[in-house]
Amino acid sequence: MRRQELRGQVAIVTGASSGVGWQAARRLAEAGMKLCVTARTAEALEWLANEIRQRGGECLVVPGDVTVQEDVERVVAECVARFGRVDMLVNNAGVQSYGAFDALPWEHITRILDVNCLGFMRFARAVMPHFRRQGSGHVLNVQSMLSKGAAPLLSAYTASKHATLGWAKSLQLELSGTGISVSNILVPSVDTNMFAHAPTLLSRAPQPVPPTYDVDVVARSIVAAARRPGKTRVPVFLQGWLILAMDTLAPWAGDWVLGRFGVRMQQRETSVHRPEGNLFKPMAGTFGPRGPVPPTPGWLRYSATAGLAVLAGGVVLGMAGLSRAVR
Repeated sequence: MRRQELRGQVAIVTGASSGVGWQAARRLAEAGMKLCVTARTAEALEWLANEIRQRGGECLVVPGDVTVQEDVERVVAECVARFGRVDMLVNNAGVQSYGAFDALPWEHITRILDVNCLGFMRFARAVMPHFRRQGSGHVLNVQSMLSKGAAPLLSAYTASKHATLGWAKSLQLELSGTGISVSNILVPSVDTNMFAHAPTLLSRAPQPVPPTYDVDVVARSIVAAARRPGKTRVPVFLQGWLILAMDTLAPWAGDWVLGRFGVRMQQRETSVHRPEGNLFKPMAGTFGPRGPVPPTPGWLRYSATAGLAVLAGGVVLGMAGLSRAVR
């Protein structure tokens, strides 16, 4: 698809009160888009909107909860009333809860699926009539590398992401030839406030599976996808393309690492008691693009990349040798 001109187009960004949503809204505004930002925390959204306006952008704040149908419809209606149209939906709102599957409260599991999966669907259904009338539109879904993988302690989150990616691929097929595009971003571990918000049944604060990337890596990928829609993008190599390749060539390697060390890798030394987190109501004072876990230094990521590349090369050579021996 040819490059899209973003200036003057209108985007709704969900989950914009922190993390990827916040930074994506800033980057899309820099590209000239008009923004309608939504999340449950009005105060955070106003901070974001003021930032965007001070830089010369246009931004409408409409607080709402992606699990409430009336809120979803109101966000879309107010966006169209203000700007006259909507050109892109950035489905980003998401929650997670840390704990073994059989220990997670059932209401945590259903809430995660409601926000991460059904929330995407509610907003897509709400914008679709406008897209169809225009003969154009773009549903851009902020997914996760866990949409194609798995991690201990995050079974419900992983299930929601697998489901949402499958739905998005089906939607893309249904919309073929309509002028409406569907894109997906497979997000690696990033330094967002999700790890300051997420409930945990453990005694230590959660952290992303390393390495961790700057949230702006994902925001820039979202802008790139907005300009050239219709693809599933993987923004990074080490915790992106290389992991996908390793999962194809030697799935046992990742399973062994995460099975043996995955629980420990996702905990910091900081003690925490946060059994509910932001699942059912927002947490005060934790907004903005970045969170408590800084990005992994570049030199460390490059060293890990080199090590995994050598391992992947060894696996390929071993498989090739085995194939020759069998023949």
